[in-house]
Parts: sequence; C-alpha cells; structure tokens
Amino acid sequence: MGQQPIRDLEWTRARDVRRELESETKDALIAAARSVFSVKGFDSATIGDITSAAQVSRPTFYVYFATKAEVFLAVATVLKDEILEAHHYQKPLADDPVLVARASIEAFIDIYVDSLELLAVIEKRAATDVQVAELHAVIVGRPRRRILRQITEVRDAGLAAPLVDEEYAARLMDTVIVDAATQIRKDPESLNFYVEQATRVYFAIIGFHRSLDVLTDR
Repeated sequence: MGQQPIRDLEWTRARDVRRELESETKDALIAAARSVFSVKGFDSATIGDITSAAQVSRPTFYVYFATKAEVFLAVATVLKDEILEAHHYQKPLADDPVLVARASIEAFIDIYVDSLELLAVIEKRAATDVQVAELHAVIVGRPRRRILRQITEVRDAGLAAPLVDEEYAARLMDTVIVDAATQIRKDPESLNFYVEQATRVYFAIIGFHRSLDVLTDR
C-alpha cells in the first residue's frame, strides 16, 4: 500500500485540531453555563450571560446548542456523570466498610459543596422538563442507593443492626450530606471535621458495632 498523500495528512491533522478546539469550546460553554445557572437560575439566565462568561460569540453558542434548555440539559448531564463517577475504590480501602462509607460520604459532600445552588436549580427545572426530571432522579437517587447498598452489606455481614428503616436511613443521610456541604461552604477548613461527623452519624443510624478508630487515624 502506498503512502498517504501529504495533502491528505495535512487535512487529517487540521481536522483533528479543529475537533479538539471544538471540544474545548463546547466544554467552555458548558462550564460557563454551569456558573451562570448556579448564580441566576434557569429563568433569569440568558444565552448572552453564558456567551459572555465563556468569552465566545452568540453565533458560536448556536454551533453547539440550539436553546438555553439544551445547554442546561448538558450541564445537568455533567453533574449526573460526576455523581456516577464518584466512587472507585482501591484495595485495601474497598475491604474496610468504615473507610468505604467515609469515602462515599466525602465524595458526595465534595460534589454538593460545589453544586448546592445548581442542584436546587435542577430540582426546580425538573418539575417542567421531563429530560431534566430523568437526570434529577439519577442525581438524587444515586447517593441514596449507594448508601442503602452499603447499609445492606454491613447488616448482612453482621456488623450493624439498623435502628430505623434502612431506606429511611439512606434518605436521612441525604439531609446530613447537604447540611455538611452547607457548613463546609461557610468554612472550607472544616471539610475533614464535617466529613468525619457525617460518617459518624451514618454509623450511629445503622447501629454499627465495630470500632470507628480508623476515622481518627486519618
């Protein structure tokens, strides 16, 4: 087989560069939209606000998104993906239920610290947009399901005797995590304190009867 013509190689390189730049521009628009929606909400935010924050022209916006609702959907999808990617444990962490629980709680708190306002906007938008409602169900449901699964695992291992209904315990932890994130927003230096406190609340709720000393060793 003969060599690819130089002209074709140059076209291929130019295409790859263009794709990379396009991806960067789209990512910049989504990041800018995330900031704008977090501050202004969906109704008050404008496409002009988003393009100004992204430092691109309005025509550039329409290359990637047809409407404000479409870019909002992209923003919500990114947050959903962050939630789904929040847990990847390495051994021996995965073998220690205390460390696993702490890592889960910390991962969700970290996301909530950065996204409290956006979560509220997504919840409001979900009431009128079916696609956003589907994403919101995942965003809210994933932490709850993750915690519920952990409760079931430690219970089945004979390490805990939950004091309340397990699904309700998982719902209670939603409130605990949001409160911890709110407190950390006020004082970022308090991160470790509130992660540990939220973790201890979790183990108290599920009636965990093993040592939590590993939390103070961190």
